Amino acid sequence: MRASPSLIGLGAVVTSAVAQKVVPMGFSRGNPTHTSLRKRAGTYSQELNNNLTGGGYYADVALGTPPQPVTLILDTGSSDVWVLDSNANLCQSRSLQFLYGTCLATYEPTDSSTYEIVDRDAFEISYLDGSGAEGDYIKDTFHIANTSIEALQVGLAENSTINSGLLGIGFNTNVAAAEPYPNIVDLFVEQDLIDTQAYSLYLDDLRAETGTILFGGIDTRKFIGQLKSVDILIDERSRTYSSFTVSLDSLNVGSSSDDLLTQEIPVILDSGTTLTYLPPRVARQIYAEYEAVDDTADTGLVYANCELLSEEDKTLNFHFGGNDGPVIKVPIDELVLDNVKGYIGLGLELPDLPFNDVCSFGIQPLSGIYLLGDTFLRSAYVVYDLTHKKIALAQANLNATGTNVMEITAASGIPLVSGVAAQETHTSGGREDDVENSGSSDDDESAATRALPTLNWEVATVSLVATLFSLTGAGLFAL
Repeated sequence: MRASPSLIGLGAVVTSAVAQKVVPMGFSRGNPTHTSLRKRAGTYSQELNNNLTGGGYYADVALGTPPQPVTLILDTGSSDVWVLDSNANLCQSRSLQFLYGTCLATYEPTDSSTYEIVDRDAFEISYLDGSGAEGDYIKDTFHIANTSIEALQVGLAENSTINSGLLGIGFNTNVAAAEPYPNIVDLFVEQDLIDTQAYSLYLDDLRAETGTILFGGIDTRKFIGQLKSVDILIDERSRTYSSFTVSLDSLNVGSSSDDLLTQEIPVILDSGTTLTYLPPRVARQIYAEYEAVDDTADTGLVYANCELLSEEDKTLNFHFGGNDGPVIKVPIDELVLDNVKGYIGLGLELPDLPFNDVCSFGIQPLSGIYLLGDTFLRSAYVVYDLTHKKIALAQANLNATGTNVMEITAASGIPLVSGVAAQETHTSGGREDDVENSGSSDDDESAATRALPTLNWEVATVSLVATLFSLTGAGLFAL
């Protein structure tokens, strides 16, 4: 997804149980706060940020010696870590900031005693939404989850249309360099921090303040039922593993047995994409089920009736890996986003719609590349195993209150274990779900009352359509 220009920071620390060679990194949504880090019994903890309205999950990490704080977008859809140079064009130009937002945090290489240049003018990356960055490749000490990775190769952006750097954690075959280099996932293993190139992702629900990414481990308290694996698909053109692409076998609404797919389709599980992008024919069928209105050609949004938020029994069911494969049920309140009212206040003119209480819809049509972004991933617990070329999925246990961390080893790969028996009782976004077990969430603030990202456009040259498109996200999937 395209990052919004909102500045957000780290929140409370996520703690975990004892586990050897597991590096947990949590995330939260909220206003800027100071990073709070601490180490507990061989595991490491850090917060990220869920920017609800503009999209994107952010990590406050650091680069250099002494450490310089930087804010990066977490992205499983790309593979480079890159930061904004303190003298980057975007950070020095008010007119560019008017278009793309103020730089969240920058890095000054001359202030670091461990900085070294690798290749000048060799870093150049572009994303599916048209954004991008370019500059040098450097190496420096990277500080993440209260640990340090030495001599990590990092892109240093001197020109950028994104107001934050990225934390790309994909295959090294997908780096922007002419030749692959050991990226952050590789160095986690090479520097003996984790045992294998694997991590698990738990975004929690749309309204949650915290979540967790565990490098080298899984947390059985964060998912429901059995964790099931599917194969990562090889890229047909390059014949390499370059993205987290899996086969989506079927898709249906609620209890209906009618499959919206006529054949299996490859989909990319991408945390850097805010929305979910499906074939236009499939998207149109979903819109018909939920009476949503596709206006992506004009305002860049799909509109839905906000009254759907109260229909908690409505789900969209994604089935992977054949008859016995994992099924992820995405509830309607993860797909209907209450952000349109704020956009109207900033100048959005709505088309004629058959409903008055207007929200946006978290699925959009796209031809050629299909992306399961955050509107899908928040309902899933996902384990990415780069070593064994597997992805495991289970239904997320939303607003989980406990932890039970297990290490992922190179010898065994993803442990195919079961999580909790059922969704814990929780209160989220002002509503309560009564199911087995017990838990809590202290977030009862509605999405509509949260701060919207600043819409930045130059009236003479940039349309509101393009601005909203950048905010809703076409994917930070590197081309």
